[in-house]
Amino acid sequence: MLTLQSPLLLHPLRPSIHLVDVQFPCTSHSHSQGLHGTTASVGGGITEIKKNHVLSSTFGPTSKTNNSPTHYLKAGARTSKADTTKNVSKYTYINESKKPHVPTRGEKPIMGLRTSKNFITANAVEAILSVPQMPLSNEVDYIAKADFGKVPEYLDKVKEEIRRENDMIDEYVKRQLNAGADDDVVEEYEAMGEDERMFLINKLKTKWDAVNTQYQKISHRVKFESVGDIHKKESQESALKQLEDDIMTLQRAGSVMIQE
Repeated sequence: MLTLQSPLLLHPLRPSIHLVDVQFPCTSHSHSQGLHGTTASVGGGITEIKKNHVLSSTFGPTSKTNNSPTHYLKAGARTSKADTTKNVSKYTYINESKKPHVPTRGEKPIMGLRTSKNFITANAVEAILSVPQMPLSNEVDYIAKADFGKVPEYLDKVKEEIRRENDMIDEYVKRQLNAGADDDVVEEYEAMGEDERMFLINKLKTKWDAVNTQYQKISHRVKFESVGDIHKKESQESALKQLEDDIMTLQRAGSVMIQE
């Protein structure tokens, strides 16, 4: 059976603490080096600290030694003096000619000097005989350049690359045609002449002009009344496109191969 106890009896009573006034004596180390500041050790020294604090509270400690007012740094005390015992030669001027002396107060200038020169006439003659000065131009003169009128070097390189590419394409086409030909049927190709190619180009351009003239008559129309008009316009557009492709093919660099 549990019995309830008072909460005051659960913990034992602690012994009472008695305050004891203990004084620790100062060590010899503190006396030998002295006390500084306003903090004092237990046991004494407060009176001495207050005394030193009052004495040095305004202009520092009394043991400070000030310099005498008569011992100050004088001018030239730290600089070396020139040695006057050496023989110094007299300086001689290289150019002995001297400037004219300054006129004195009693010297008077020459008065009444006049010239007979007519400055108006002299200025007019000088302006007439002088060569007119050309105005300065800030424009860049491109004609005066060294490479004016010459083909740039990079264009020659581009043309050479295009020529080599066309030769490679022609050679590849020839190999493909020769490889795909049957043994029984041998197809032969030859290069088209320059006169024949120019003749075909002119004929194609003439035909293109004729078709374009007919196409311009109906190109502005948006609405068509019949299906035939729509087919007519589409056929003219395809014809113009085909003619332009043929002209570009004949005008490209390189030879044009035709079947015999």
